[in-house]
Amino acid sequence: MSNLNISPLGGVGQIGSNATLVSYKNTNIIIDSGILFPYEDCFDINYLIPDLKNVDVEINALIITHGHEDHIGAISHYIERFPEADVYAPTFAKELIEDKLSYLDLSKKINKLESKLVINEIEIDTIHVNHSIPNTKGIHLGIKEIDTGILFISDFKCDFNTEYEEPIELEKINLLSEKYSNRLAMLDSTNITSSNERTTSESELKNDLLSFISDAKGRVFITCFASNIHRLQTIFNIAKELKLNVVPYGRSLLKYTQIARECEIFNDHGLVREVESVTDLKKKHIILCSGSQGEFRGTVKRITSSSDKYYKLNESDTFIFSSKAIPGNEKKLALLYNEITEKGCEVITHYNGLIHASGHPGKADLKDVYDSYQPTIAIPIHGETYFLRKHCEFIKSILPTSEAIEIKNHDSISLSSNGKIKITRSQEIPPILIHGNRIVIEREKISERRKMATLGTVFVSISKNSIARSQQRVHITTMGIPYEEEQISQLQEICFDYFNEKGTIDQRSERIRVAVRRYFQNILGYRPLAIVHIC
Repeated sequence: MSNLNISPLGGVGQIGSNATLVSYKNTNIIIDSGILFPYEDCFDINYLIPDLKNVDVEINALIITHGHEDHIGAISHYIERFPEADVYAPTFAKELIEDKLSYLDLSKKINKLESKLVINEIEIDTIHVNHSIPNTKGIHLGIKEIDTGILFISDFKCDFNTEYEEPIELEKINLLSEKYSNRLAMLDSTNITSSNERTTSESELKNDLLSFISDAKGRVFITCFASNIHRLQTIFNIAKELKLNVVPYGRSLLKYTQIARECEIFNDHGLVREVESVTDLKKKHIILCSGSQGEFRGTVKRITSSSDKYYKLNESDTFIFSSKAIPGNEKKLALLYNEITEKGCEVITHYNGLIHASGHPGKADLKDVYDSYQPTIAIPIHGETYFLRKHCEFIKSILPTSEAIEIKNHDSISLSSNGKIKITRSQEIPPILIHGNRIVIEREKISERRKMATLGTVFVSISKNSIARSQQRVHITTMGIPYEEEQISQLQEICFDYFNEKGTIDQRSERIRVAVRRYFQNILGYRPLAIVHIC
């Protein structure tokens, strides 16, 4: 009898690139297809995706749990890599994926993920869970032949008070647990270190948001994640109560709210106004802005830097950040808060009131799910390495008879019918860097970008035909380097002398390159990049 094999392609040891391969006999399923947002030292790379070159099996199905970019952002790459795989997604995610594929001019049928799905020997049940985007699903995979079930919920919280959707289906999780002797749970680790034992309900935010909006003297600018439709619904409900119009401002906000309306999970109460149609831009109204993390091209950044066509901040404005900083963005957002404050505006963040709720589980939320499923084996996912380690410690404290296992991307987990588990550790496989028009960029290019950004670059161009007549034919330009004209003239003479030495073109070019770097070392204290072109 075959073993069940599970391998995370992304999403462990990091927050992003979520994708997990589940295999049994000749059936292979990938859960999610997300991107990883780059860190600052990637120098404007668009995103990263798992390297799929070692996935050498035929994929039967690609199952999407919800519509966040770290779960659907790489969908086009997966479809191109596994064109025969059937794709299943919840309603909202399905519409977002179809919009994404249409933009890329790619054609692929996206099937609606129903409550029950059978793919060969694997029975798949979907579980409604709460999260910060509608229609989020947990996945349960059951294999009767080896008496094994897998509970896979990468993003969730237990919201028992939400007014926008049903609470998490703990009873269904419990019923599924009773069907199998071997039970493996793979759950979200994002908030394992949070001081909040239980994650805040979206319903708890209304009072403080209402208070801040109603007390505002003038216009109210609000930014949050565009995918958080329930948060946006709360804001629209408040706007209706206060008789304020709302301007969704930013491409992502317009897209998400439009698709949510079409899916009948969002009601704008007829309050939406396009910015071009607002006759009095200075009158009090709500402006919903995309770019909650201070993205360089985001609406928030454009407005705060006074470069927006329609809105200029003034002392009567209030700016509400109904979100928290993604790890790594704290400094950028602190500078943004200062910039807004310097313009005399009131800045409201989660430190001032209850205006943001996480979409991820606290320890009490996790315990609810573990108590319902009672796993024999638990493998934390969706978290950086530190989170995974702390999650394992938590599991051991509440489930002393269960086995808690920490894994890394591309490790292979093999589970036999007797419940024994084997972990095959993999060497690190770096993710692929995607830039521009979905182009793969080599890591060496990132190193070049880093050097150009930190050291600057000197370009030397020399004409072979005219160099003998005049050293003025040595052209030097620089990027990111302070210099004086006299220094460039001196450098031209140095390049001219080295060019006239004996040797091949390549040898002379290299001598000039070394000389240019040494010259600037004496002036600047460091060596910039030097690029020499002899034509």
